[in-house]
Amino acid sequence: MFAQVTNPPIDPLRENHVMSLATCIGREQNVFNETFGHAHRVLFQSPILLYSDFHQLLALEGEHYRHAVLSLNYQPEEGLQAALERLCNEAADKARSGAVLLVLSDRDISPGTLPIPAAMAVGAVQRTLVDNNLRCDANILVETASVRDPHHFAVLLGFGATAIYPYLAYETLAKQVEEGVLKMSLRQAMLNYRNGINKGLYKVMSKMGISTYQSYCGAQIFEAIGLQKAFVDKYFTGTASNVEGIGLFEVA
Repeated sequence: MFAQVTNPPIDPLRENHVMSLATCIGREQNVFNETFGHAHRVLFQSPILLYSDFHQLLALEGEHYRHAVLSLNYQPEEGLQAALERLCNEAADKARSGAVLLVLSDRDISPGTLPIPAAMAVGAVQRTLVDNNLRCDANILVETASVRDPHHFAVLLGFGATAIYPYLAYETLAKQVEEGVLKMSLRQAMLNYRNGINKGLYKVMSKMGISTYQSYCGAQIFEAIGLQKAFVDKYFTGTASNVEGIGLFEVA
């Protein structure tokens, strides 16, 4: 959908100097109070984290950077709906007990488990944190194999993810470098990939008339096509859905 912030839309190539993907990670403070609490945040130039970014973030110590890893995988007999409810309750409990970085991860998948779709998990956890007045005290980091192209990243970020670590994309690049398919270092390959994703995000944001990632994160400027209204209302609350379709059962 169109935010109509700028008209006509920004040109992400020629007007790049007025656009920014800068991402602050940490507890949000009152912008009208100049307190030292604003200093307890980490700034990244992009919400797409590299391996070193992600692991340095989790290695930070102190109450301002406490993290909790929440698995997106569940046993088939538990069912998708029950798994989502459990994830949301767990996220709210961790946030209440002081966790600032909530890492939603599907990394520990095994032959006997199924992953909750990352977009559903982000949408549901974001809504739970907002409803419980916890969203400003916690950040949603997503460690997932399910994102590949700019649209995948844009959906997760638009539904409330603070930052994303696409581990499978990087491991695929590592394999291609190792086999000689890509004639460059792994670091260069990862930087090139992230640069491409960043340009894609700029393009998506500019078409909506948004110039900074801070305004795009959690803005939910989407229209759902082919999803049941009841399903959208529960997991993607506030998203318009005029053409209905599948629900939780079909997704599972």
